[in-house]
Amino acid sequence: MMQVAVDPVRWHHFAGVLLVIALAVLQGRVGRSGAFWQICWALPGTLLHELSHLLVAAVTGGRPVGFTIIPRRDGPRRWVLGSVTISNPGPVSALPSALAPLLLNVVAYYLYLGWSTWFPTDLPHTLLMYVAIYVFSYSSIPSGQDLKVAVSSPAGVLLYGGAVGVCWWRWVG
Repeated sequence: MMQVAVDPVRWHHFAGVLLVIALAVLQGRVGRSGAFWQICWALPGTLLHELSHLLVAAVTGGRPVGFTIIPRRDGPRRWVLGSVTISNPGPVSALPSALAPLLLNVVAYYLYLGWSTWFPTDLPHTLLMYVAIYVFSYSSIPSGQDLKVAVSSPAGVLLYGGAVGVCWWRWVG
């Protein structure tokens, strides 16, 4: 009989991937269990999502004037879980403020890279890392309203599109 040595760190990561799959399935089912449970499930991600809007709006001159993560109804079957109001959604601030949650993926990546230097590489801490990465990643998805705000300033779209084009041409082309 052949014996296979199992690397514990690999096993921990495999268990983490299984946990992410379980969380995704659970997230799909929470939506069918009622608004209260859906709001509870989404609260940590909503906080991260809205904070990213708030911080980027402040940095880009959008002048945030409102921030909430208190859910409110927006029609008979729709809930708004959080929002940030900015008073100056101009060409420089509208697009980056609206798409700010995408930066949560960068944070998730750096959590992954640094986790083993901050915490032990045992199973509980590895699973906690996968939960954190999952929350940051699912919180990064821009809403329909975020996309509307992102394209609300054609000058901003041209400005940032041009900057990306120049960078692409300079470093890739």
